[in-house]
Amino acid sequence: VTGVSDALNTPFIMDMMFAANPDIQTVGLLYSLSEPNSEVPIQEAKAYLDAKGIPYIEKTGNTADEVITAATALVGRCDAVFTPTDNAVMNVAPTVAEIFTEAGIAHYTGADSFVQAGSFVTCGVNYTELGTYAAQMAMDIVLGGEVPEFHVMEGGIITVNTDTAKALNLDYSVFSTMANTLVEFHAGE
Repeated sequence: VTGVSDALNTPFIMDMMFAANPDIQTVGLLYSLSEPNSEVPIQEAKAYLDAKGIPYIEKTGNTADEVITAATALVGRCDAVFTPTDNAVMNVAPTVAEIFTEAGIAHYTGADSFVQAGSFVTCGVNYTELGTYAAQMAMDIVLGGEVPEFHVMEGGIITVNTDTAKALNLDYSVFSTMANTLVEFHAGE
């Protein structure tokens, strides 16, 4: 048993990006080269953007200072930024969110913890349900000995930081038709 891993629905997050702003000309990709869980979503984002003919700029960093420098380097060069579930970026998420929000750039992310730190929006799963399912799966394995290959949890929970949406002057109501659940996060909650 290896535990729970992140299976991000990157194409859906890209769809959200263009639903909120169909006029995006360039997308920034901010991630860490030291995070294996960023590899697949970044490749998926590149494939999606290539198929749409939208250019992208990659900036990476492994340390807090490198991530902040990478985020700053995207300012003025892109209309939106995508970051997968990347722990190196998450470690400085409030600073990154502030950089992007002050520059008028919407930051689309791989986890609601980024949104709680000030990024614009994400789409994911209910982590309580995920943890409960993983625990039950572990018990089934221990008691029955049969190991399933994998299970993908139902996603579709869009979490938006309403304060950031207001600061960016973005109407996030378009997400209500895309989500199973739309969660509005307000600072101080």
